[in-house]
Amino acid sequence: MLRQSRQRSARRRVPQQIDLFAENAPTIGGMPAWFGLPMETQAALTTLITRLILDHAGKRRMGSTRDGHDL
Repeated sequence: MLRQSRQRSARRRVPQQIDLFAENAPTIGGMPAWFGLPMETQAALTTLITRLILDHAGKRRMGSTRDGHDL
């Protein structure tokens, strides 16, 4: 019986990936869908997200040892 409850709780903890760019994407907390945003806002957000990803990737690279392991 204990094994079944562990399996169920493990399944519940798996996060669901939401496609934020789908035309029928659910809105979260009143946030408008991507396609409902003005083009200028989409462009600004794309630039900011790109910068965030590149900055994060650069920090991981600087924090790695020669064999690729994090410090």
